[in-house]
Amino acid sequence: MLLEIESIIEGESCGECDRSRCPAAPPGCPAGLVRDRCGCCEHCGNAEGQWCDFNSSQEFYGRCGDLLHCQKRPSQARFQWGDPEPRCVCESQGAVCGSDGQTYPNLCQLREASNQLGTTVNLTARGPCTPRISRAPRNSQSYTGHDIVFGCEVTAYPLPRVGWKKKGRDSFLPGDDPHISVQARGGPQPYTVSTWLQIHGLRKLDAGIYVCISHNALGEASASAHLSLFNFQTKQPLTTHYSVFSVRKNQKTLMEASTTKYNFFSIYFSTICSFYGFHSLQETYCFSQ
Repeated sequence: MLLEIESIIEGESCGECDRSRCPAAPPGCPAGLVRDRCGCCEHCGNAEGQWCDFNSSQEFYGRCGDLLHCQKRPSQARFQWGDPEPRCVCESQGAVCGSDGQTYPNLCQLREASNQLGTTVNLTARGPCTPRISRAPRNSQSYTGHDIVFGCEVTAYPLPRVGWKKKGRDSFLPGDDPHISVQARGGPQPYTVSTWLQIHGLRKLDAGIYVCISHNALGEASASAHLSLFNFQTKQPLTTHYSVFSVRKNQKTLMEASTTKYNFFSIYFSTICSFYGFHSLQETYCFSQ
């Protein structure tokens, strides 16, 4: 937003400051208040992404607000005439957690939200507030005897504990099952943990829904994926154990159907289950009977 040029123009001397003649500063400035070129009157600072005066001796676009600095950007066009206008850039990059329990893209966005809401939102921690599934495991189809790998990435601060479960079982994998292995490491992004679930030599009983679970002191997040298996010799599906499919939310059945073999309905409802399993709220449940 361009600032209206009132009484100070480029090259004009400042003179003595008489703040009684300054206009009232508007309330709720997103980027806080800054003083004019002469350091006298206060007005709203420019927010992140807005144009700004790179040269402090002039006042045309205005000055950047709290925690921001004016930065020139390199020209993207090879034959562009003139230089791109400088913009306000946050001095601190990276997601942060606010005292309101919300995650903000950076510290400047947190400060803007605090100013606009008229409340005090303090920095609780650097990084997202609660665990967030940044890459969910994907549904997969395979044959008996083959190997399969599910991947999952979780972003959180403090760094979360991650693990895997199979729907219908209480214990975490791999347990004492020698043909299942779980690995985890930090990265590839800051405040991120990557984990993999590998099943060697798939068997009929391995078909089902696998859940990536993450939690730290601030919360929990989960995402699931469905594994469908086919007989390696006959190429026929093996997931005939599904008989009744239900999709429930808040103890209310949203969808339900019966099937005695792996057909269109079982494929449809297993897909719906997977969708609700990791795209909806935690009170959403999918299961088969």
